[in-house]
Formats: sequence, structure tokens, C-alpha cells
Amino acid sequence: MPKALYIWGLLFFATVSTTVSAKTYVLLTDFTKPTASTSLLMSWRVDSEKFTSLYEQLSKDYNRLGKSKKMVKNIFYRTHQQLLQQYEPFSMAQDTFNSGNYDCVSGSLILAGLLDYFGFDYEIKETTYHVFLKVAVENGFVVLEATDPIEGFIQDKAAIQSFLDKYRNGFNDSSPRTFLASNPEEQALIYRSIDLQKLIGLQYFNQAIKHYNSQNELLAYQFSVSALKMYKAERIEGFSEFLKQRLSLSALR
Repeated sequence: MPKALYIWGLLFFATVSTTVSAKTYVLLTDFTKPTASTSLLMSWRVDSEKFTSLYEQLSKDYNRLGKSKKMVKNIFYRTHQQLLQQYEPFSMAQDTFNSGNYDCVSGSLILAGLLDYFGFDYEIKETTYHVFLKVAVENGFVVLEATDPIEGFIQDKAAIQSFLDKYRNGFNDSSPRTFLASNPEEQALIYRSIDLQKLIGLQYFNQAIKHYNSQNELLAYQFSVSALKMYKAERIEGFSEFLKQRLSLSALR
């Protein structure tokens, strides 16, 4: 088969197939269904005994504490104690279940899934380089900074305001713990609320960047296509089109 036809065939396969490599990394829950967040947690329980143990312990906590600040605190610290073991950029939720590795996206995804399941009112905040959570509690809200296992449960009002102001103003301290993949040429400031589906899209976007950096452009493109199915963000669309063009040019060489 000519090289061009082979690569174009792979591009088409990556776009339409439900079995491309990228989709083997995490369940693509149908978030158009009312029970999508419950389905996500149930899939995690099937995949991970550690998550099942955490879920069962938190369910007992919820029976005692209900939708309280103490329950949010338990979700944060128990998740760190039992699942979020070591920070590793580009980690997916499946990596967390298998090895304990996590980053701001995968850590926030697991916390958000639990908050959603237990009925908390929360926001997932996407910034240019980072993701964190705001959770409504009695008399206000708290911030959950997934990458800080010690002080990441932020409840002091002044500390919350300082934290939020940093990211509203485009804070980037170049720390690997405040990392969300971003196109190098991107200039626009991002500070917005997203839902669970879009957070999964960001997880795929990170994987696209990771595999592009590893010079696996086809797998990077597959992940970018999966990301776009979950979240049609400008930076994801731009990077996916960039990868598609590079692969198309490669087919012509």
C-alpha cells in the first residue's frame, strides 16, 4: 500500500473508530445521560479495588456527615491518603488507580467525580496552566488544590481570595505542580468553569501533548480527536488541526 494511502487511512480510522488506542486509556462515558457521573464512578469501581475501598469508606462518612464541609474535607484527604500518592505530569485517572501517579487534571477529576456523586455543588475551574475545584459549603465555599496533599483544602477566606486572584490574573509560577498542557504560542488568558465531561477532554488533551513531545504524532492526534469529542475548546481544536496537517504532509513525503 502506498505510504500516503496508509497514513490517510490511519487518520480516518483515528477520527471515526471507537477502538483507537487513545480510547483504551479511560472509559468515554456518555455525558448526555442523566446518570453519567454515577456511571463514571461505577466504572472506576470496576477498574480499581483501591477506589472501591475509598468509595465505601466515603459512603459511610456521608451517612454520618451529609453534605457538610467536614465531608468535603474527608473526600479530599482520604483520596490523597488512599489514591493520590505521587505527583507525575501527564498522569491519567487510570494511572492513579494503577500506580498512584496523578497531576492537577487527573487528581481534580477523581475529586470532582466523588463530589458529584455525593451531590455537592461545585465548580471545576480551568485556567491557562492549571485546574482546581471550588466547592459550596455552609456559609461560603472552599477550594480544593489537588496537587497539594497537605494544604490543598483551602478554607480561610483570605487564603481563598489570594489563591483565586492569582489564577484570574494568569498566574504561572513554572512549577510542575501547576501544569496543564498548553500550546506554546497560546497567549489568551483562560479562567473559566467547566464540567466533568470537559475535564476528561483536558485529560485527553494532556495526553496528546505528551505523545507529541514523544514524537508519536499519530497517537497524539488520536488523543486530540478523543479530547474534541468531550470538549471543543479553542486550544484543543487548534492542536488537533496542527497534528492533522503534520500527518497529512508526512503522507506526501
